[in-house]
Amino acid sequence: MNDYSLFINSSKGSFTTLLVYVDDIILAENDKEEIDRVKEALNKTFKIKDLGDLRCFLSFEVARSKKGIMMNKKNMH
Repeated sequence: MNDYSLFINSSKGSFTTLLVYVDDIILAENDKEEIDRVKEALNKTFKIKDLGDLRCFLSFEVARSKKGIMMNKKNMH
């Protein structure tokens, strides 16, 4: 099964993932310079808006700590 909304690139110790859902993009990378390069390339073609660190996506709240990343499902009352 192929998922055409998830893109992964791994080379020379660098690992990049790009997840696209409608008009939202999550970009994850283990190299700050590479993430800046990818954002610049995307912006040249699509005029993206960088909203900073991920805090919410598809009704999940995202929190970071020294222990890692935690995701919680938001209540939809």
